Amino acid sequence: MVEHRYPTLPRALLDASSAILLFKAGLIEACCQLFHLHMTRSAFDEVTVPAQPGAGDLRALSGRRPGVTVLEDPRGILPTRAADIERLHRGERDTLHHYLNGAARFVIIDDGKGVRTCRRHKIPHVNALLCPRLLYFSGRIPDSLARLFFERIASLGRYSTAVVKWAETCDTSDLSFFVDTRMVAER
Repeated sequence: MVEHRYPTLPRALLDASSAILLFKAGLIEACCQLFHLHMTRSAFDEVTVPAQPGAGDLRALSGRRPGVTVLEDPRGILPTRAADIERLHRGERDTLHHYLNGAARFVIIDDGKGVRTCRRHKIPHVNALLCPRLLYFSGRIPDSLARLFFERIASLGRYSTAVVKWAETCDTSDLSFFVDTRMVAER
């Protein structure tokens, strides 16, 4: 009998911009195998607008295991120290609010203002560009495929030269918080 490892996967909150990049690159389903992905209702609604490319595919991931769990609007108020989170767009705001409420281990976010807010609040985060590296470091895809996906996401996203360079050269120790390398997939 094969034991499913899904319940032990790290929980990650996925923002709309990252979901779109991962979908366009063809990597969203692989990320569902690596992380238990959660999206806020507002972020999910952004990416599943009928005219949006991939809306149907992303909608199909909702509630599927592995797939994406859609979280309803966050409840409660943000701590006073998080007032700058209130100034973000709704998807990013709700995503970070859910993180602060303990919904996930980290955030996958590509929105510039959201990333800067994560840094200020010491919220662990990665961008979509790092997902191919995480999949490679966890043994889910070979290096050649990780490089292909990396280039695809780099061409789709708006990343500075410094961000791309760091993402290309980071190693497992830089990203160990985000993936349990003991969960290496059998090849």
